[in-house]
Amino acid sequence: MATVDDGEGVESQDEEEQDIQTGSLVSQSLPHEYEKEALGFNIDSFQLDGAPLDDQGELRRDDHFLSLVDVDNWGELELEGTVTVDKDTIENVFPFDEWEETPGRVGLVKENPLTMRRDRQILADSPLGNGSYNFSITLARDDHRGQVKIRPFATRTEKSGPSGSKHASKVGARVADGPSWVFQLDEREDGGSLLMPVIEDFSSYDEFPNENHIHHLSLEAPRNPQLYLNREHPQVVEVLNNNGSTGGPPRLRDILYDYIEHSVWTQLLMQTAHDTSPDTGEPEYSWQEDVLDLFLDDLYPNLDDDEAAIQLAEDIRSHVDIPDLVQRIEEAVHQHYTLPSDTTNLIEEAIQNDN
Repeated sequence: MATVDDGEGVESQDEEEQDIQTGSLVSQSLPHEYEKEALGFNIDSFQLDGAPLDDQGELRRDDHFLSLVDVDNWGELELEGTVTVDKDTIENVFPFDEWEETPGRVGLVKENPLTMRRDRQILADSPLGNGSYNFSITLARDDHRGQVKIRPFATRTEKSGPSGSKHASKVGARVADGPSWVFQLDEREDGGSLLMPVIEDFSSYDEFPNENHIHHLSLEAPRNPQLYLNREHPQVVEVLNNNGSTGGPPRLRDILYDYIEHSVWTQLLMQTAHDTSPDTGEPEYSWQEDVLDLFLDDLYPNLDDDEAAIQLAEDIRSHVDIPDLVQRIEEAVHQHYTLPSDTTNLIEEAIQNDN
């Protein structure tokens, strides 16, 4: 999830898993029982490159915060802990007839806006019972930038019957969450990033598109692509600036960001293809390695990574294959989002509220 700052910058499958795998990192806001911060989330062990954290970094347990900004040359941060589900939480968010065999699961969602990464780890599957569930997570320094946020969620795994009218009924609906842990890995050195855009008046810059555009991805400096939002659409910026986690505005915010990201990924893939060597399959810039890692399997499922990267570089240079490549890139990007279902849910919510 990205949120827009008031200043010049921004901070930011199956059907059963879609809500915690690629969708927006906010709780469901449809009219059903939802327990906010009801899940216990404790990190018991911090290991930095296999050794105890000790006095390295800035650890504030009460604030659920760890900064490693001042720690040099570390490679991996290993976290171990538990997520706890209380009996009362299960009984509050699931109907009575599901308490014995509860169709739920618990997972951790990790987001790293600067690298546009959203991952999940399932800790407990259906039938869900009360108790504590262990987890182990490794944050590789080379794969993350800026701030990483980790948060637990509980979701439904089966569609409910008519008896659960006040409870969530859809597969994948979130019914409870827990507090977030935040890990600050380094400081921002630029004015924004792919999911931390800079807000500007587009009409003030000749190199920007006209004022009708909401966003613009600048590849003028390919080493550091920069996303901009147009301040001349104040209502849109206000929605993107919403800091809430439930309700219609936060859901609309995340859908808008998903639409923006979809466009951005398509452009970044095209740029990456152009900058990748057809001889070695090596991209020119480090951020392009992440792009290749995310999409090569979808683009060329029958090739290994090196062969796929070379094929991508060859395809972008073949005028005959360009239309097919663009279509496959669109399809590959689309696989990482649940825009149709998320948009449909928001429309249904608006209709229900209107009635």
